Formats: sequence, C-alpha cells, structure tokens
Amino acid sequence: MTFSRCMVILFACFIPFGVVRAEEPAFEPAKAVESLFEWNIGNSDWTSPAVERDRIVTDRPHISEATSTVGLGRLQLETGYTFFTDQSGGIRTQTHSFPEPLLRWGIFAEWFELRLGYNYLADTEKAAGTTIHQSGSDDMLLAAKVALVKQRGWLPDLTVFPQMRLPTGSDVYSADQALPGVNIAYSWAVTRLVEIECNTVFNRKRDDLGHFYLETLQTANIEYDLGDRWMAFTEYLAFVPSSARSGDVQFTHYFHYGVHYFVRPNLQVDLHAAVGLNEAADDLAFNGIGLSWKY
Repeated sequence: MTFSRCMVILFACFIPFGVVRAEEPAFEPAKAVESLFEWNIGNSDWTSPAVERDRIVTDRPHISEATSTVGLGRLQLETGYTFFTDQSGGIRTQTHSFPEPLLRWGIFAEWFELRLGYNYLADTEKAAGTTIHQSGSDDMLLAAKVALVKQRGWLPDLTVFPQMRLPTGSDVYSADQALPGVNIAYSWAVTRLVEIECNTVFNRKRDDLGHFYLETLQTANIEYDLGDRWMAFTEYLAFVPSSARSGDVQFTHYFHYGVHYFVRPNLQVDLHAAVGLNEAADDLAFNGIGLSWKY
C-alpha cells in the first residue's frame, strides 16, 4: 500500500472524530441569501440547524460546487495550483494546472452571479526513454450561477449553473468549438457540523480523435465544520463519458479530501488531494493548494 493511500485512509478515519470546535471568537452570522423561488411544500417551521458564518464560501477545492452565490455587488477570486500524475502501460504522465482563477461577480440580484474562469496547463509524458512536453492555455469558462431555492426541511438548496467553454485556448488544449454544459447543484445542511453537497453535471467534450461526446460528472461531498477557522471535506466523484470514440476516454472515479483554513473571514487557504479508484483513473489527482479572496 502506497504512502498516499495510507494518508487517505488515515484522513477519512480522523475526520468523523476530529470535529471539535475550538474556543475562538465566533464570526458574525451571515445575512440570509435570497433565492429566485421558494419551496411551497414541506414543513415551514423547520429551519436548517447549520450555522452560516459571515465568511467566504468557495467552490474550490472540492469538485462539488456550492449552492450559495457570492451576493449582490460582491466580487470573489478563487485561485490555485493542482498536480496530477499517473503511470500505466509503461507511460508516466504528469500535469500541472495553474493559476486556476475563477472570478465570481454578484449582479442583478442576490441569487445571481456571473463567472469567468481561465487556466494554464503543462504536461510531461515519459515512455521508453522519450520525454514529451506540451503546455498552453485551456479554453475559457463563461458561466452563471442561479440560486433557485433554499433548503426547507429536507428539501435541498438547489442551484443551476448554465456554462460554456469558449475556444480561446492554445492549439494543444482547445476544443476549437464552444462546449456548452449545465451543472445542477443541491445540498443539505444535516447538522450544525455537517453539510452534504452534490453536483450532477452534463458537459459537451472533445476526445483526442476530434469526436465530440457527452460527459456526465456526479459528485457527493461531505463538509465538516471544525470551527470558525477550519473546515474539511471528503468527496466521491465519477466521470462518465457517453459516445466517446477514443479509447483514452473511459469511466473514472476518485476519492478526494482536503481542508480549508480561514485566515480572515474573507480570505481562505485550502489544501487537497485525491486518489484514483480504478485503473483508468489517475493514480494521484487534484493534489494542490489554493488561495481565495472575497471583496
């Protein structure tokens, strides 16, 4: 058993027993964020036991994106560095991803935000004494986030992300066409310490043969509130391709985990890692660090 897999097991065992609130001055409660609609069924007297603090809520480093928006008139920038590595069939690949900026801007209403993302990639492939390097910009992300309804009893928070990849990247990474998609995010505050976040995502993708196909991403994320300054998560995610012609595009799934540290209520540092759960998945994925700031 590798060191990384041992760390995954230790981390997963530690989290449920390590949820202890430190004696810290409490952050101020956050103002309730409005949604476009309201649930008209369910127990109206039931309220979520989760404590919403006046601190930054990010869509990183977990792959599951949060159902909350940044709020009207607010700007939020999320950045990071991620490392992937895999060895299969005598070929070793490494990928560096940075600076992963996601700019989120709350406009029109509390329940709406505009999103703009960019990234740069650098790959190295080693096989039979030969090394191949390639690098360049990825296609730009243009998206919106619409908070449809807030949790009411056991009915979840529900948010939809219409999104699109624009063909702005370098030749080696660009799909050369706009790639539309949609993300449906839903979450439940279960206790004062635990929240469940799930995403169901449908994206148009292009394989290395130039054929376009549908990729479905399903995530299930559990967040653990460890106090005003700490939060942790454990996450399962699965990428399911449909109608891809390239043999390199296969079903993959991962176990992902990490921590957030809140330097200030509007400033977050994160650290995270993941391991592949099947042969087609990268051995190590989503290993990185990030910095996010809200204005």
